[in-house]
Amino acid sequence: QKQLIEERKSLSEQARKEELEKAALRETEMQLKMRELEKQLDDQKKLADEMRRKAEQGSMQLQGEAQELLLEQVLRDNFPNDMVTEVGKGVEGADCMLVVRSNTGIEYGKIIFESKRAKGWNNAWVEKLRNDMRNTQADLSVLVTQVYPKNMECFGEREGVWICSFREVAGVTSALRNAIIRIAETKKSEENKGEKMQMLYNFL
Repeated sequence: QKQLIEERKSLSEQARKEELEKAALRETEMQLKMRELEKQLDDQKKLADEMRRKAEQGSMQLQGEAQELLLEQVLRDNFPNDMVTEVGKGVEGADCMLVVRSNTGIEYGKIIFESKRAKGWNNAWVEKLRNDMRNTQADLSVLVTQVYPKNMECFGEREGVWICSFREVAGVTSALRNAIIRIAETKKSEENKGEKMQMLYNFL
């Protein structure tokens, strides 16, 4: 009788042990499925974020390209005697160039333009445009931006680069253009004076 009880007790413990092992296995399987679902959700979230980022980047790129085209049109409309050209492919930052000309087509100088549609200001833009100005042999450079640098509330000059908003670009360009024309005409006048003096010396 005692042996029978011991056997039943052993069988019961074995059955309970097997049940616990099965329960632990089910728990492990559930945890694995939960982890798998969490990973799938995380992957989907990352994919959605990446798609949204690319969409926003594409939108910003389109907005930037639209602003570049609008800038060129503003320059053409306001300065019909001048020539608006694209900057060479080697110059990544600059968008276009205004070749300042007289009514008879004489070239006086060049102004290079770059437009920015970013939400925050970046000091590197100024140095980049200065390099572009040197590479293109332009006389002046204009950075058209939505945001101004610190301590700047309207158009102005920063380290050799003129900074203005899109609304100000026509006025700023007009002023810079007039300065280029005056300087060119002054140089031409001085050259002519020199030539006349030389002719006078030669005659005497």
